[in-house]
Amino acid sequence: MVGKPLYCMELALGQYCSLGPWSLFKRMCPLGAGVGVAMCVTATIVCIYYNVLMSYTVFYTAAVLKSIFMAESLPWDVCDEAWATEHCFVRSTLNLSLTEEVGVPVVRFFQQNDSFTGRMQPSPEQYFERYVIQSSTKEMDYTLNEPGGVIWQLALCLIFSWAVVFFCLYKGIQSSGKAVYFTSTFPFVILLVLMVRGVLLDGAVEGIIFLFKPQWDRLLDVTVWRSAAAQVFFSLSVAQGPLIMFGSYNKFRMKVYKDAMIVCSLDTVTSIIASVVIFSVLGNLAHQLDVPISSVAKGGPGLAFIAYPEALSKLPIPHLWAVLFFFMLFLLGLDSEFGLLEGSLTALHDEYPSLRSKKALVTGIACSICFLLALPCVTHGGLYVIDLMDTYGGGFAIILIAFFEILAVFWAYGMKRLQHNLDFMMKYKPSIYFRSCWVVIAPLILLFIFIYTMADYKPFATNDPDGKYPKWADGVGWLLALASIAQIPLWAVYNLVKQPGPTWRQKLWQASQPTTEWGPSAQEDRDAELSFYGMPIHYGRQSITTENDVMEMDVGKPYRQNGAVDLRPESRIFSEAYSYRLSGLDNPAFTQIN
Repeated sequence: MVGKPLYCMELALGQYCSLGPWSLFKRMCPLGAGVGVAMCVTATIVCIYYNVLMSYTVFYTAAVLKSIFMAESLPWDVCDEAWATEHCFVRSTLNLSLTEEVGVPVVRFFQQNDSFTGRMQPSPEQYFERYVIQSSTKEMDYTLNEPGGVIWQLALCLIFSWAVVFFCLYKGIQSSGKAVYFTSTFPFVILLVLMVRGVLLDGAVEGIIFLFKPQWDRLLDVTVWRSAAAQVFFSLSVAQGPLIMFGSYNKFRMKVYKDAMIVCSLDTVTSIIASVVIFSVLGNLAHQLDVPISSVAKGGPGLAFIAYPEALSKLPIPHLWAVLFFFMLFLLGLDSEFGLLEGSLTALHDEYPSLRSKKALVTGIACSICFLLALPCVTHGGLYVIDLMDTYGGGFAIILIAFFEILAVFWAYGMKRLQHNLDFMMKYKPSIYFRSCWVVIAPLILLFIFIYTMADYKPFATNDPDGKYPKWADGVGWLLALASIAQIPLWAVYNLVKQPGPTWRQKLWQASQPTTEWGPSAQEDRDAELSFYGMPIHYGRQSITTENDVMEMDVGKPYRQNGAVDLRPESRIFSEAYSYRLSGLDNPAFTQIN
């Protein structure tokens, strides 16, 4: 009710005007220009820490290749004494007290009343925490207050990740278009192989049942709803700008709503397959340890680097599948980086066209800045920095941005206007379900989630028994959130003040109407739409200051030759908008339109 409708709407709007998010909202509804800017800021924040997760996949790939070269087992299949503790165990040696493969003592069994996560950890989990991100070492446990220094291995992987992003984007989206055909389809092959292997493991069925069995009491937990919204927004890239950017490169007459439905359906299927892979492995781990499934793994960004490697270890030729899997994860991350960064760069180029001739330079500067800003994420406490950026810079902000996006498009610009745009562009008339979601259901759901989240808000510092987050962490988090959210009111006030007109009511109306630049980018499409509707007023407010100017527009002429189509702004806020113009006169001639 939120993801699919917004996904379709953003693609269609980008295709209609061939603009990035900033210019789109600036022309369609100047009062909502900050929505486009907020999207770009949020996309940049997500882009910074998301590429750090990509660097983890580079690290894992390099580690697997090294193990192949050294003729060793997978690096997470052993409890190496260089980083493992006495709580590390290898599942294949669970019944042994000490083996050459393990390298450190392994507990033969553990009591049912012991806490699993506090007593024992599988080798992939300790490998990730103690060797890859090094959040814990034998000397100390790092926190956000004591993040330690930069891990040079991860920093090198991060440089590599940003270099790949740069070379894929320095010529623009055209340079990455063909690569996406492979990067979007190859992951399905790997996921299907892992799913088939995972469901054949002992205990996998219990894990899958745990995945799909509803826990009705959790419906009252606001965290579940917020996480669901975040999952939808991140998996579909809604309210972040990439969809508008991708749509802007489509042909004007493309039936984009069909593609939107296909992609949304595939996204759902992919999420289910990935979940089955994870929970089948968790079910197997819980079966071997004879503990509840909920206690065998931690959530968060590290889950993909703990549960999936467990599944890879059980495949024939595990080194090959490990390389293919982490290469797949890197490609998936690369797809997201393309959209996030290019969406912001496209918005910049639309506002400052002179920068288009310097595409490589601008892209290089953007990648370099993002790399420097990401360095705190590759310290020993980097995962806590990522968690902070993800919660505040992504979670809170995106929900609020999506809410104001809906207000700008469907309540200021107007549902009827958008319907007519879609009808002209691709002969598409949205169903009553989509119209209801756009205008009423989606904004109410988003507003409910945001208000409920704020009412149930608990700072990191007060909800952290381990002391990983200091008190100032939430202040930094809110600054990240405000970096994007504050753009909405700031740009609204700026565009409101600069509007002509003697009264604030007229300024408010002017700022809520599309400008004369709004419409299709190609002149032939603009001419065709003007002919289709029969009136130029569709493209925004006209410079009408006298009654004669109004009469020259031939307001008595039908909006569409083959049937009356009302294109006036039907906004509930500005119901008398057409009665007021720049001069402040109440033009009787204009009441003919009303």
